[in-house]
Amino acid sequence: MDWEILGLFSLVAFVLGKSALLLAAQACAVFSTLFSFVAAAAAFRMLGRRGPTGYPLPPVTILKPLKGEDRELYANLASFCVQDYPSFQILFAVSSPDDPALGVIARLRDAFPSCDIEVVVSSHRIGWNPKINNIANAYPYAKHQLLLLSDSDIRVAPDFLRRAVAPFRDPKVGLASCFYRSSVPSDLWGIMEAHSVNAQFLPQALAAGAFGMRFAMGAAILVRREVFDATGGFRNLADHLADDFALGASVAEAGYRVEFCEVMVESVPDISSAAALLKHQTRWSRTIRICNPAGYCGSVLLHGFSLSTASLAFFGWDARLAALMLSLWGVKALATWSVSRAGGARMPLLPLLLLPLSEWLAFAAWLSGFRSNEVLWRGQLYTIHSRGRLVPARGPLDVATAATVEP
Repeated sequence: MDWEILGLFSLVAFVLGKSALLLAAQACAVFSTLFSFVAAAAAFRMLGRRGPTGYPLPPVTILKPLKGEDRELYANLASFCVQDYPSFQILFAVSSPDDPALGVIARLRDAFPSCDIEVVVSSHRIGWNPKINNIANAYPYAKHQLLLLSDSDIRVAPDFLRRAVAPFRDPKVGLASCFYRSSVPSDLWGIMEAHSVNAQFLPQALAAGAFGMRFAMGAAILVRREVFDATGGFRNLADHLADDFALGASVAEAGYRVEFCEVMVESVPDISSAAALLKHQTRWSRTIRICNPAGYCGSVLLHGFSLSTASLAFFGWDARLAALMLSLWGVKALATWSVSRAGGARMPLLPLLLLPLSEWLAFAAWLSGFRSNEVLWRGQLYTIHSRGRLVPARGPLDVATAATVEP
C-alpha cells in the first residue's frame, strides 16, 4: 500500500470538509447502487443469448503460455483437452527445460493420448513481456487459421469451443474474446482476488460491453490468423503489459470487428497473501490508468462504499449514509450473485459477507494506481508508458540480458 497516497487522500478529505465529502460519498454510493442493477441486467443481456446452432466449426489452435505449476494447473489444462469439438490443436509454451509445468503436460499426454498436444521449450525473446515471448516461440508450429490465446489459470466447459467460435460466422469479425469470472477458493486472500474479478471488474466489463464498447480480455481471445498477422502479430504485443488491450485495439484499427463470445470462462486465483494481492491489484490499476486515464478517473464513482466509510471514519456517524452503505452492500452482493448466475455459475453466499473488505482493498489499489507508472511483474520492475508499453525501470538481471532481445 502506498501510504503517501492514502495520506494525501486523507488531507484532501479534511480540506474539503465534512459537507463536501459527505455529499461526494452519498452521490457515489447512489451511483454505485444504480450501476450494480445495470451490471446485472447487462450480464443477462450479454450472456443469456444463444446463437443459432449448425454453423461451421473451423479447426482451432490453442496457444497456452506456462510458467511454473499454478494452483489446479492440471485441471485447468485438462478442461481444454476434453473439448467436444471436431478438430483442435494445443500448443504449450515454456521458456525453460526445468519448468515444473512440463511434468503437468506429461501427465496430460498420458491421460489424453488422442489429443493433438505439442510442447515448445525456448527462451528466445522478442520483447519484455514474458508471456508473449513464450507463445511467440510456439506460434510457428500452429496448424490452424483460427487461434485461441488463453492464460494458464483458465478453466472451460466441454462445449466451450463450440460456443466460442460462433461470432466468426461473420467474416467481418476479426477477434472475439470471452468474459471471465473467478472461482471462489476457501482462503481469505483467494476470496479477495475472486471478488476483485466477480464484484468489480466483471460487472464493469459487462456494462461496457452492453453499451457498445468493444475490447479484448486476455483470459480467452480468439482471432483469425490472417488478421493477427496483419496487425503485426506477437511483435506488436511484445513490449506491452496489457497485451490483450493492445491486440483488441490493433484489430479494430485494422478495420475488423471485435466481438464478445456468448460463453464465460473461469479463472482460478493463485493468491496466497495480502502482499501478493495488493501487488497484483496495484499493477492492474496502474495499467488501466495508463491505457484509459479518463475512464480510470471516472471509476471513482464506483467506490461509493469506500468513500462512505471514509466519511464516517473522518467526520463521525451519519445515519443516512450508514443506511445507504448497508443497502449498497446488499445490492452489490445481489448483483455479484446475479452476474455469476447469468454466466452459468453458482456463487457461494458466505464469501459475499466479505465484500466490504474487498471494496476497501479495491479503493486502496485505485489510489495506488496514481502513485507512479512503475509496476513489479514476475520479479522485474517496469515503467509503463502509453497504451501499456513496458520498459524495464531497473534491475541488473534483466537489463544485462537486454542484448538477447531482437529488435
